[in-house]
Amino acid sequence: MKQYLFSCLLAVVALACSTANVSAQGSKTPASTSPSYSEIWDRVQKAVVGESQQKTYQNPKNKAKVSVTVKDLDWSDITKSGASLREAFKSGFGSPNSLEIKDISFGPDFQNGAYFLSFSLPEEETTKIVILDVAGNEILNEEIEDFTGTYESKVNIPAAAKGTYFLKIVQGFNLVNKKLVVE
Repeated sequence: MKQYLFSCLLAVVALACSTANVSAQGSKTPASTSPSYSEIWDRVQKAVVGESQQKTYQNPKNKAKVSVTVKDLDWSDITKSGASLREAFKSGFGSPNSLEIKDISFGPDFQNGAYFLSFSLPEEETTKIVILDVAGNEILNEEIEDFTGTYESKVNIPAAAKGTYFLKIVQGFNLVNKKLVVE
């Protein structure tokens, strides 16, 4: 219910912004600099729901399937989580200093019985990678000085394990939080 009310509130704000931009178009400001209603609505949707990517992997030995979803955190993830998770992620959720991350991948490595995390960062800076389970227990905590390029690491989660995990990547003053769902 909270998420629905929050969605309605954001829709009203988006409509107000859209109306203000239409009024501003009567001035000397070019219309191309004002976002359209659909652009504003897309931003609202992304803020409420986030973006996600889902992949299904099949174990070649026993043909068992594992579905992995990597998605942005949304407000309900923070409000429903325990105090330890809220504390761990409060500094990054909704941060204006969002980290530009490319080619994020999280999937099972059936041969080694674990998961594999990879992503790319274009800027060079000290980088910290943290993965927590839903109870707030650290699964991975790694800090790399002057990191840029592609990060690749084995994550000690059994390949057959199902659950929800939270990924936090901090580089300098920028960060990104992701939710990793294994089904």
